[in-house]
Amino acid sequence: MKSRHWIVPSLAAALGGIGYGVAQNMSSAQMANTTPAAPAVRESLAQAETPGTSDRVSLSYRRKGDENFAEVKVATVEPFGGASAVEHHIAARIAATSEAHIAGETALASKGSDHPAQNGASAFLRKVAAAGDAAASGDQTDAAPAQAPAFETTRLSSRLIDNDEPAWQSRFFADNPLVGGIFQGDGNRSDAQRLIGAAKSARYVLLGETHDNPDHHRLQSDIVSDLADQSTDLALVFEMIPHRLGDAVASFGTSRSSSIDLDSMADRLEWSDRGWPEFSMYRPLFETAKRQGLSVEAGDLDRDVVSAIARNGVSGLSAEERARLSLDGAADPAMIADLGEEVRSAHCGLMPEAAIMPMVDAQRARDGSLAAAMVDAAKTGDKAVLIAGAGHVRDDRGVPSIIKRNDPEAQTLSVRMMEVADEDGDLADYGLTAEAPAPYDFTIFTPRADVDDPCEALRARLKGKAGTASE
Repeated sequence: MKSRHWIVPSLAAALGGIGYGVAQNMSSAQMANTTPAAPAVRESLAQAETPGTSDRVSLSYRRKGDENFAEVKVATVEPFGGASAVEHHIAARIAATSEAHIAGETALASKGSDHPAQNGASAFLRKVAAAGDAAASGDQTDAAPAQAPAFETTRLSSRLIDNDEPAWQSRFFADNPLVGGIFQGDGNRSDAQRLIGAAKSARYVLLGETHDNPDHHRLQSDIVSDLADQSTDLALVFEMIPHRLGDAVASFGTSRSSSIDLDSMADRLEWSDRGWPEFSMYRPLFETAKRQGLSVEAGDLDRDVVSAIARNGVSGLSAEERARLSLDGAADPAMIADLGEEVRSAHCGLMPEAAIMPMVDAQRARDGSLAAAMVDAAKTGDKAVLIAGAGHVRDDRGVPSIIKRNDPEAQTLSVRMMEVADEDGDLADYGLTAEAPAPYDFTIFTPRADVDDPCEALRARLKGKAGTASE
């Protein structure tokens, strides 16, 4: 993989964004069954801090964000022979099972759960208890179960600051040396503390994602939570919400926010019908907005506007709309050519050439719509944060460049969450060099969520459309 990976947005972004309207116009639970902790272990837990209990194992487990327990004494079912050896096995088992359900619960509550028994100290205590029970029974196997990692208790940004090893949900190439690393555009290594500090100083923060990567949404949620801790006068602008559905999120940031039903939010936003990945990945952002009193704003163009641009170009828009979308001035020919090549590559060279420039116009219009929503949101608050595909947040020609023209005195920060391509750990292959810096202030590397060839899926889709049209 060479530098094209930082100038070409993901296919998912292109199809979910600039492609969906234009192309149409042109062509027509991780572990279900778990074994509960033995009753004897539950009884031992109940007695763990009772004076006079004989301690077999003593493990300190307190983590950031847990309740203020300094240490918990765990009594196991049977006495041990060689306590230090058993304690080693228990510690190993806890590490190995940090990705698994213990007593029907995960190390962190499942997505969307607010039940206190499923979070933090209580969940970890159950994990310790199950490990102790297994060690006491002689089962000292250290092999980790083959399943996706669970969320960790502490925020991922905090874990990166502390140089802990994050538990990733994406499965592919997690051992790449770049994974978990934070870098500036020129390839200089940075860290989460500097990133969060820069985000707190900026008026506009743009968080670019690969739409179907769950770790990207975890990172976004961590950053937004950190920013919300400083100020609740903050708005979240979503690429995934078109203007016509703005009423569905109008209660966020108001006195009516406590009555928002997040369980029905995906249906109200027509989330899956419009082709976005599972809402559960984005839900923590909406939960933070509800809990912290943040407003949520629609950022994207409506599909009929994209279709009009596909048919007639930007000249088909009213003068007022062109001005709102920052399309009323002459475009840089070099930028148009570069964006055209990006669209061409993102669609695997399979789109008709006649479709490329309408897609370029649609991409520019969508960037203008997102920028306008960000500027409007920041007028009534301290800060606006954009949740969008990585192609939209590049600062050379995406949303940041438009914001800088419309609000030149304000500080803007763009952050790209980027999947590693394979085991390659060379920064230059990802466009992070001092000679030609990437068009982002920060890049955070994550494992890859999917290794399927997206071009094969697009070929099948276009072939299916062609077959339907010929019938």
